[in-house]
Amino acid sequence: MSKHNSLSKKFKKQYLSINNSIESYFNNLKFYIKNLKKLNIGRNNRVFLSLCAIVILTLSYFLMPTFYNKNEIQLKIKNHVSKKYNIDLKFNEKIRYGLLPKPHYVAENLTILNGDEEIGLVKNFKAFITINKFLFIDKIEIKDLVFKKTDFEISKKDMNFFFKLLKTAPNENKIIIKNSNIFFKNEDGEILFINKIFDSKFFYDPKKLQNILTSKNEIFNVPFKLDIKNDKFNKKILSKFNSKKIRLSLDNEIDYNELDKKGFLDVFFINKGTSFNYKIKKDTLEFKSNQKRFFKGSLDFKPFYFSADFNYDGLSTRNLFSENSLIIDLIKSEYLNNKNLNAKINLYIKDITNIDELKDLQLNIELEEGDINLSESNIMWKDDLRIDLNESILRHDNGEITLIGKLILNFKDLNNFYRYFQIKKKNRKKINQIELDFVYILNEKKISFDNVKIDNKSDNNIDDYINEYNNNKDKIFNKITFKNFINNFFSAYKG
Repeated sequence: MSKHNSLSKKFKKQYLSINNSIESYFNNLKFYIKNLKKLNIGRNNRVFLSLCAIVILTLSYFLMPTFYNKNEIQLKIKNHVSKKYNIDLKFNEKIRYGLLPKPHYVAENLTILNGDEEIGLVKNFKAFITINKFLFIDKIEIKDLVFKKTDFEISKKDMNFFFKLLKTAPNENKIIIKNSNIFFKNEDGEILFINKIFDSKFFYDPKKLQNILTSKNEIFNVPFKLDIKNDKFNKKILSKFNSKKIRLSLDNEIDYNELDKKGFLDVFFINKGTSFNYKIKKDTLEFKSNQKRFFKGSLDFKPFYFSADFNYDGLSTRNLFSENSLIIDLIKSEYLNNKNLNAKINLYIKDITNIDELKDLQLNIELEEGDINLSESNIMWKDDLRIDLNESILRHDNGEITLIGKLILNFKDLNNFYRYFQIKKKNRKKINQIELDFVYILNEKKISFDNVKIDNKSDNNIDDYINEYNNNKDKIFNKITFKNFINNFFSAYKG
């Protein structure tokens, strides 16, 4: 790695040296011309001198943009970008000419404007130029544009900056954005999320008559690829989203011919596919699956509120609460702590595929003013026990993800439950309901209990057992420890 960095630094130093030598080149050229007559030129040297002359003339041609008026060049680039892409640029520092890898002008700390607002700061900007029109400054043509290490700060009203790029007139040029960030803010200036751009490219495809965006991004620690095509002839937007990390793939088609835009989306998530229609109105987006029992919902833009019902025949708990799941990544990112981000998601799962005994999960996730509430959720343990989750909050503090709440266990078939856990007959008491508070640390898979009530009554023996269990430092919760906990619990209860 150190060798690579050393080579990179040497190359960069050499590159800067070439550009810095440009200014002195023509001064030296006069000296050589004056002294050329003093040389004793023989026939054998004429070919060599001819080649030297060609090299000198070629290099002189390519170095001519160095001496152009920098203010005129800046104005030319500014007008070109404004006319062709409807983007307003503000140069904060003088531009300079670069020859390698191909002729271009470089500007640092460039500002991107949307109207009167500054929406982007570009640390490194390059405007490539055509190589066949260097003789006159007014003949210089701007080609591809590269925005590198750009920080965009935008809100909903600024999204038209990117939409305008997809509406540009047909041309042969490209706009490239590399190693940049989009900070998406609400109306109060608070950051809702950050979208990292690794490599993004806007261009026009003359064969398909489409404006195209291809991009490699990351959001909420989830890398993804995005392709968007604007078919202006048919007035349709075609887009593809793919993320291997969360195993999600989306194919979208939207018709913007009418005021209320209609779209169709194909979803492929965790080896399961579905599709749904949606409609975008002025302040809302409504969507509904084409399948009877899959999902439906709506998104209000002002104020922001997302509500949806999702239905699955089967899903693993690892996809929900494992260390690398999307939910855990979202919690760790702390973007959900934004008080203006509100949502309610109802998740129905018929079968928990990695735990045979669990089924019929109804998980209600409510996000309100930065709190993640899982109250009024429930799940069945076989047909014997219904487990309700109440007064439950999911928190993220100092790297720990903690679920706090109250469990209510309602027994449907107590005898089957006793038989499954092989509870001794002398410990099989008649019980209808158990209530207990809990704290579960997801990162460490450790749980502690408190305030246990059996049929609305406390029990001293149970309290002693729970205190002893909580004081045990090695209380990792898994199938074996869970089964031992159940057996010891009913052994301690005297009824």
